[in-house]
Amino acid sequence: MADPIVGIEYQRFKDIETDVELLFEDLHFGFAVIPLSEISEEGKFKALPIHDYKFDWANKVLGVVPPSINVDSDDKVIRKNSEEWLEKNFKWAIFTNVSAIMIDLTSQNNYNLVRLCAYHLRKCHGRSIWFRIKVDAESDGAWDTWNNVFSSLPENQNKVGVVLEIGDTIPSELEMKRWSAELVMAISIATDKFVTNKENYPVLRKDLQNLVINSFKYKCQLILHGDDIIGKGIETYRNYLYHLYESKPRRTAYEDFAYGYDDYLQIPLQPLKDNLDNNTYEIFEKDPIKYKQYEEAVYQILLDRGSPVPGGEPLKQVVMVVGAGRGPLVRASLNASARAKVPVKVYAVEKNECALVVLRNLITDPYFADVTIIDSDMREWDPPEKADILVSELLGSFSDNELSPECLDGAMRLMKDDGHSVPCEYTSYLAPLSSRKLFNAVDNQPDNKREDKFHQGYVVRLLNCYVFDKSKKCFVFQHSNSDKSEVIDNSRHVRLEFNTDIDLVLHGFAGYFDAKLYRDVYISILPETHSQDMFSWFPMYFPIKTPLLVKKGDKVGLDMWRVVEQSKVWYEWALTDPSPQPLHNTQGDTYWIGLLT
Repeated sequence: MADPIVGIEYQRFKDIETDVELLFEDLHFGFAVIPLSEISEEGKFKALPIHDYKFDWANKVLGVVPPSINVDSDDKVIRKNSEEWLEKNFKWAIFTNVSAIMIDLTSQNNYNLVRLCAYHLRKCHGRSIWFRIKVDAESDGAWDTWNNVFSSLPENQNKVGVVLEIGDTIPSELEMKRWSAELVMAISIATDKFVTNKENYPVLRKDLQNLVINSFKYKCQLILHGDDIIGKGIETYRNYLYHLYESKPRRTAYEDFAYGYDDYLQIPLQPLKDNLDNNTYEIFEKDPIKYKQYEEAVYQILLDRGSPVPGGEPLKQVVMVVGAGRGPLVRASLNASARAKVPVKVYAVEKNECALVVLRNLITDPYFADVTIIDSDMREWDPPEKADILVSELLGSFSDNELSPECLDGAMRLMKDDGHSVPCEYTSYLAPLSSRKLFNAVDNQPDNKREDKFHQGYVVRLLNCYVFDKSKKCFVFQHSNSDKSEVIDNSRHVRLEFNTDIDLVLHGFAGYFDAKLYRDVYISILPETHSQDMFSWFPMYFPIKTPLLVKKGDKVGLDMWRVVEQSKVWYEWALTDPSPQPLHNTQGDTYWIGLLT
């Protein structure tokens, strides 16, 4: 089902094929939600009458199980009949090839329903189950009911979703944030929630408008429902919802870049151990903000260091770009020199042959006349002179996870005692998050043992998640030549504590960083201070192997280590509160970052 999606649900059982044709061909709805069956007054099961398949039911039709089916009834007869009817609905859904089966959750006791759904999911041939539940400002138990159902399923949780039916009042902002971490497939809205405007068209109240518009960010579908919904000018409702879709905020440059990567797990790069390919350089060199900030930092340093004495000439500065890549930091340094009117001599130090090819072609341009290319690992090069400014961009999504500390420690000898490193400091941060989708994404990865998947961090553009407390500082690294006698130890340990303001399920931690380039010139991927439109880094996700129900007011405790050995670096982490869990990635057994090239 493609964007934008507005579907319609109706209860009429006759002339289904005629109605569906009307919905798709004349009214242009994206999909239909129809009853799979009905239970007659005599208690007989009647399957949906289908004779001709003119449409793509696998992508355009959802089947609803009759709400009268109650497999958790205390009445043995009702329960047995309902079990039989539910099984027939499942079979009919497979035969009619509907895209998903929708079941209403109307009570907190759903354990028999969960048992039968789990059995069906094992043999449903890709058929998903969507559980629908009513939510409003008074329905505090809705999330608990859903969580009990989802958590009780033994497997195939990636084939399960939830539909939120909006009640008479709007759930609180905090409640909707919690739902953003769930597998919300659709928002269901009754036509009686609309009011008529002065042009006599149906519209939603402002609070409902905002809820619907916000749901588009999470790629939710919309389901219209109501009594005798077909034949009441339903196209005006559809047009209005499409209008809301078109009026949603435009994507930022960051969101444009991230489109298609939402909640998509990526293994972090290791550019020290593995040479980056040309396409990777091409992607990250398009960042409109990062290189502008680097240029500003170098510009300010040049003004401070290169200003002439009265009547004299500007002092030429030596700039070493270590890890020069294909040259964007070289260009940024030259641009800063031109702005500051301070001449520079630039050394571009790079070990990747792929990047060196581009660099060598670059310096044929007269603008790069004062650039010397050095084919070497920065940790091994013996320079003819020392640098006034050492420029590098060796940062990962968690600041140090691409081994910037180890690389720059080996490069500090290239810099004068009073020289400046850009960046001069960077800090990693962690925050707790809830996200069924991210957890499922880790769990469903192929070709790995299940245990291994949860013992490493992932780079991911976070979307369907709820980061439920502010980020806290994790590891800090600083670079200067102020004290050469100090033995550098890049191992780290931190103990962090977070708060919870609502019951939820903890699935891991989001990792971020910010970096001080010079004075007040920063780059950041922290949500609170994110450098606008900078897209070179997505956050990190450190999962926990066993999701944990956390109650309102609980403290979430986390210990995290950065462990350094001669040939590799790795992270270990352990949840300590409210319920201790085993250590993740013990001794770097699953994931480590190589120090050797």
